[in-house]
Amino acid sequence: MSQPPPFLLPPDGPRSRARALLAGAGRQRVAVALLVLAALLVAGVVWVRATPRQLGPAADQGVATGGPAASGDQGPAAPADQTLPRAAPDTSAPSGAAGRVAVHVAGRVRHPGLVRLPAGSRVQDAVRAAGGATSGADLDAINLARKLTDGEQVLVPGPGDPAPQPVPGAITTPGAPAAPLDLNTATVEQLDTLPGVGEVTAGRIVAYRTAHPFTAVDELLEVPGIGQRRFDQLKDLVTVA
Repeated sequence: MSQPPPFLLPPDGPRSRARALLAGAGRQRVAVALLVLAALLVAGVVWVRATPRQLGPAADQGVATGGPAASGDQGPAAPADQTLPRAAPDTSAPSGAAGRVAVHVAGRVRHPGLVRLPAGSRVQDAVRAAGGATSGADLDAINLARKLTDGEQVLVPGPGDPAPQPVPGAITTPGAPAAPLDLNTATVEQLDTLPGVGEVTAGRIVAYRTAHPFTAVDELLEVPGIGQRRFDQLKDLVTVA
């Protein structure tokens, strides 16, 4: 009597193999993947909380205008449609209070007109601000070292033009006498206030009288830099005691 053939198990299908993977090494891989996913989620939550948030337009407007978004300890906020009154400009401030003076520069300059300069500027600064003097200007006829006053006119003459008149209220050297200056006793600062006499010419007058004391006003013609036209401007403003 023959024996029956041995019983053989059918080959495993795809499902069986998947179950085997999950039952063995597959379970470890799935666990690792879940742990990595959980770590990514935690890192994302921490990053979102740590990122600073920007205020929206409504919040910015509330902070700027003192609206509902402002802190409660700042008092009641003004309505949105209420405009705050503006302070009226102070019209009582004197001219030049801001530290500047306005001067009209005319005559032999390149760009005559109104110029604005810092307070304490000199006539020379006004001439420069007007583009400088032209080739026919006679700068010796004006005192370039004189301080400017607000609202005055600086007239730069040319050859043959009449000498500029003294500026009313012009800032001069303290203590300068209103009477004609004595050529033998006047200081350099006092001589500097004369029209057309700057610091250099005043020094020449003092140097001349040191060597040769003045005996007559006409001797001014012997001082270097003083010609007949300059002498005609000065002869009534100086004297010899």
